[in-house]
This record gives sequence, structure tokens and C-alpha cells, in this order.
Amino acid sequence: MNIGAKIKAYRKEKRVTQEELAEYLHISSQAVSKWETGASCPDIDMLPKLAIYFGTTLDSLLDFDQSRIDAEIEEILKESGRGGKDPARSEAYLRQALKNYPNNDLLLTCILEDMEQQNGDGSRSAEIIAIGERILNCTNDDANRIDVYRAMAETYHRMGEQAMAEYYLEKIPGLHFMYYEIAAAIKSGAARIENVENAESLCIDKLICMLWMRRLEADDAGKAEIDEQAHAMFDFFKQYPAYRRTAEVMEEYWTDGNLMDIY
Repeated sequence: MNIGAKIKAYRKEKRVTQEELAEYLHISSQAVSKWETGASCPDIDMLPKLAIYFGTTLDSLLDFDQSRIDAEIEEILKESGRGGKDPARSEAYLRQALKNYPNNDLLLTCILEDMEQQNGDGSRSAEIIAIGERILNCTNDDANRIDVYRAMAETYHRMGEQAMAEYYLEKIPGLHFMYYEIAAAIKSGAARIENVENAESLCIDKLICMLWMRRLEADDAGKAEIDEQAHAMFDFFKQYPAYRRTAEVMEEYWTDGNLMDIY
């Protein structure tokens, strides 16, 4: 429902005429009529006065339903196929959705993640920085903000701009990784299991990454030993459905020698 239709519905509910509403607002009844027919819209400074007059909120007057929007965004993310093997398709789908939800920080953050997956040659680094700055300017979500700090730190590092990489690194809380552990401890049922599995997958991911970094500093004999350890870990974790995908992805990066692309 558009703003004019909302005003008309509230006016009818309150049983007042266009003239009475116009008198309250100190405008002409023709202006109210134009709002209600969609020929024009009220100035922004009129909106609080309208909300007060009708005894409602600005969100209701503007037909803003955050729960509905959140549900629509969730459905869009499912349909995008994000997290799969075609990040370019996912990015294109999400960018199209962004036209209807401009500056939605969750959509933007997911687009950022898709772009990171396609940045193997570093050609999209500048775009990642730009969209990261855009998210930081519009988000109020701490989790999104921290993920952007991570992306900015890693991207600036890839670009060879170490000072900027460390600037964003220092913005990431040192104990952020403990969230899933704490959530697993204080929740119960399905929520506990979900957080346990998230924590375990994250631990697998970080353990393999740290093993790779140890490998970077090892001699040839040490590298061979670490490779053996890593593949034993991959084989172990792939036995379990909850961790199979994480193990397979990490093994692919390891085998291709591209594990540092994650950073």
C-alpha cells in the first residue's frame, strides 16, 4: 500500500474529512486529495505530524514491516544459491534483488562474500574495498561489521597495503571466535546443536589454515610431514556429514596450493 492509500485509510478510520485533516496540517484540502490519489506525496516534515494525528508510528504510516522484509531477504538468499560453486550467478541474483532493497546490509555482505570467492587473481580487490566501505556506512549489525573488517583486512593485505590491512585487523574483537562456544553452552536443543556444529566447522577451518601457515615456514622434509598430517585430518573429518563439506573445500584449497587465498 502506498503512502496516499495509507493516509486515506487512516483518515477514514478516524472519520475525518480531507478538509479537517488539511486544517490540522495548515495546508489545502487539494493537497490532501492529491496525496490520496497518488498525484503527489507529503513532504518529509509532514510525516511525523501525520503519524501523531492518526495515533500511529512512522513505520506503520510508511507501510514498513521489518519482519516481512527480513523474511523476503531470507528467501532471496536461499534462491540465490550462495555458498555454492557459482558465486558469479549468486552475485548477479543478489545485485538484482538489491535494486528493490537498496543498502540492505545483509544483501551487501553476501555480495561481498561472493566477490571474495571470485577474487583469486586480485582483480576485484578495489570493488571489494568499495562495497565494504558502503556496508560500514549503512549497517548497524555488529556481526556484519566484523565480517567486513575481516574482508577489508584480507583484501588490503592481498593488495600489499599492509598498514590498511592492520588498521582493519585491529578493529576485529580478539575473542569474536568464541561466540559459538558461548552460544552452545547457554542454548539448548536444536539451537545448541547448530552452534556446536558452527564452532566445530570453524575450528576445522582455522586449524587447517594454521597448519598451512606452519607449512609456509617449514623445510622440504617439514612440508612433507605437514602434508601427511593435513590429508589424514581431511580423511578423518570427511567421515562425518556435518564436517564433510568444510573438509572437502579445505582439501581442495590445500591441494591447489591456494589456501592463502582465504586471507
